[in-house]
Amino acid sequence: MNEREFGFQIKQQLDRSLNLEPATLERLKTARQRALARQRVAEPAFVPVWAGAVIGRLSGNPTAAGVALGGAALILALVGVQYWQRAPTVEEIEEIDAALLTSDLPINAYLDKNFDTWLKRSQH
Repeated sequence: MNEREFGFQIKQQLDRSLNLEPATLERLKTARQRALARQRVAEPAFVPVWAGAVIGRLSGNPTAAGVALGGAALILALVGVQYWQRAPTVEEIEEIDAALLTSDLPINAYLDKNFDTWLKRSQH
């Protein structure tokens, strides 16, 4: 016996044992109709399908998707910190500019493509 059949049998048993006056039945019917008329009808709204799952998983128990989302956020944060630490600061850029401007070599020498190879050979 499935759930639907079981519910139908319970309804039949309750209907058989129901001995209400016709006026009471009419009042119940009227009250039910008024309640259904006042019931709000849910309007469809545009929401991405995955949004409900993400919100549910973040607010409830941790599952594989929640752990994966948290792990991805942690990795993204670590990559951001790594990038931020490696980015040259204003002071470092100022030092390089000051060294270029105060050196004996003209700036065009640094722009020469063969200058890098000359520097490498001269350091050895």
